[in-house]
Amino acid sequence: MPFSEFYRRTGIQFQPFNTIYQLYADKLAGRLKGVTDFLMVPEYLMYRLCGVKSHEYTNATTGGMVSAQTGEYDPAIIDALGLPGHLFHPLQRPGTAIGAYRGIRVVLCATHDTGSAVEGIPMDADAPYISSGTWSLLGVKTPRPITDAASQRANWSNEGGVGYNRYQKNIMGMWLVNRLREELCPDEEWGRITAAAEASRFEATVDANAPAFLAPRSMKEAFDAALGTEPRAPSDYFRCAYHSLAMSYRQAIDELERNAGKNYDRLYIVGGGAKNAFLNQLTEAATGKRVIALPIEATALGNLKIHMNAEEA
Repeated sequence: MPFSEFYRRTGIQFQPFNTIYQLYADKLAGRLKGVTDFLMVPEYLMYRLCGVKSHEYTNATTGGMVSAQTGEYDPAIIDALGLPGHLFHPLQRPGTAIGAYRGIRVVLCATHDTGSAVEGIPMDADAPYISSGTWSLLGVKTPRPITDAASQRANWSNEGGVGYNRYQKNIMGMWLVNRLREELCPDEEWGRITAAAEASRFEATVDANAPAFLAPRSMKEAFDAALGTEPRAPSDYFRCAYHSLAMSYRQAIDELERNAGKNYDRLYIVGGGAKNAFLNQLTEAATGKRVIALPIEATALGNLKIHMNAEEA
């Protein structure tokens, strides 16, 4: 199946670790022989709690086998890969009670962590979000998937939300600065690192999403190779990293607005990266959006919200 057809059917961006490729590799290696069931990790944990095997919608969409049109596993994709059809059951939505553990109801949350995180953001208007951690998940809620050629070329994803579509892209995050800290100043506090980066006058940037930064032997050497001119001090590397992240956010938001056909005036940032006031400042300057930084555990809050709504229903 050509990727253009695959994207039209699923709307899922290419990631080499997507479930669809893992399962096909399992098939080629003979690991699916005799297998009776297929559960994602959250579903397995709930199975251990209540003995019920469930297939939750938001997590399933990320794997690359769910139809963007029907919201169920796409039989044409399953058949094209020759995967055992009995492994793929009807999908259940967040808020569904599936069983009980010692008298306590077991309820599906959005079992994909970003699905719950987006539910946990207290938005007062429709706006893009960044779930900022090791990686940055940047997206916006849309009524339906956007699976056109422009979205495919820019490698945007359409993942299940709680009553909406998450038009979203995985981009670089705090991985850059975490690795730099390990090499350059492992004992330094983050407050001092960020303050020194803010005081630096090093203005060069890199393409934060370049493959060279995904798993380099040395993050410092990866920066040196990309810059062509070696920064003078550790603070220069960190300033470059933060500035480069902000520029990558601007590029992604520009793509988002073009593809969604809508302009936004604000940007919500949640998660650990939301604590970084300097990066938030750079992001606001780069994107021209009002940054609303909420350094909260949005995934946990979204999980709780879904469970509370299920109790009230």
